[in-house]
Amino acid sequence: MPVTPSPAFLTLVGELEEYLAIASLEDEPIADALATVCDRLREGGLPVARVMVVWRLLNPLYFSQSIMWRLGHGTVSERYRHDEGEASEAFMRSPLRYVLEHGVDTLRYRLDATTAPRQFPIFDELAGDGYTDYLSMLVGFGRGHRKREPGAGCIISVCSDAPGGFGEDHVAVLQRLRYMLALAIRSAVQNDMRYSMAVTYLGRTAGQRVMSGQILRGGSEALDAVVWYCDLRGSTALCERLGMACYIPLLNDFFSATAGPVAEAGGEILDFVGDAVFAIFPLGEEGLANALEATCQVMLQLEAFRCAHAADLGGRQSLAEIAGIAMDVGTLMYGNIGIAERLTFSVVGPTANRVSRLERLTKVLGEPVIGTHAIASGHPEEWRSLGSFDLDGVAEPQELFAPRDYGAMLASAVGDVVPKEEPRSRMRLA
Repeated sequence: MPVTPSPAFLTLVGELEEYLAIASLEDEPIADALATVCDRLREGGLPVARVMVVWRLLNPLYFSQSIMWRLGHGTVSERYRHDEGEASEAFMRSPLRYVLEHGVDTLRYRLDATTAPRQFPIFDELAGDGYTDYLSMLVGFGRGHRKREPGAGCIISVCSDAPGGFGEDHVAVLQRLRYMLALAIRSAVQNDMRYSMAVTYLGRTAGQRVMSGQILRGGSEALDAVVWYCDLRGSTALCERLGMACYIPLLNDFFSATAGPVAEAGGEILDFVGDAVFAIFPLGEEGLANALEATCQVMLQLEAFRCAHAADLGGRQSLAEIAGIAMDVGTLMYGNIGIAERLTFSVVGPTANRVSRLERLTKVLGEPVIGTHAIASGHPEEWRSLGSFDLDGVAEPQELFAPRDYGAMLASAVGDVVPKEEPRSRMRLA
């Protein structure tokens, strides 16, 4: 028979439910809300000492997220990459897997019991840390939670440090409170998913603008920027020879080698145009320098790409045979274009049109990198003139430049590589 919490506990539940409702409406970070709830539960007489919430994400990089609160330590948030998701050893050995696979709404385990072997290895660790009782609760969101769809539910686990663990009225309080806590988590999850999808598919700046309400067609502003364009050579022949199943991984590796350094250097990737990367670096104190730094890193990464895919690329030996990079500087209009039912955030203007024409000349001239006078003028000693060329749709011939020493570019890129941090230990899933 269900236990009814005491009047004092019912009052506490009501206060916390009201707090969580307001926190959800005000988009309070879920880690802060969880810490507040745990602190107030503790103050109200519930011996909570460790609380973890876990949920699936809809994110191209991350599979799931967890937040853990521990008495005296506050909260820690962690995201797990897709290779650390349901196939990971930590998950396979955790009670979370059991709860999900069996659809168990509530799982309780007395950690201070010594008469039977503990069901999961993590329970031995929790008992060793001084916890006496474990309670996990599965809460689904919508109709998709039984299918374990991203963002369709969460697991809340709570540990006690009190002798004898949780009382039945404590468990009743936690079970009543879980739904409003899950609603707060759901609100945060959905906000995160919307932001993640906007940034992933539109780009960092455009995604942020859309999420802030800049959604009307024609809304735009002038922007001075470096326009950066890079195209994979001979992609049609590659696709036909390799087949789509092999070509797509190669293309993604190409984008990692090109768009990856651009994004890391502060560039805004506007689009992947077939097999090309179209990006901008807004001008400021570092705009041009960032574009040139990114180009050096791209050259280094393309050399690694060439070596890794030597067989697929059919013996192409030089970077000029792999890709072409073109850069120009100018004033663009940046904003919403398209039709009312299908908009995109992009740039328009002569510079944007010119840069794709410049890239075609990299193949003709056998140069992997070409820039205009505006690009070369910052450090003229590092560039050499290729002469002036007529471009389709451009009234005046354009003087074009190429790096004076590609070897120096690669050497500077190697010197700028920052060693990757060693992976830190993960919090224990339970």
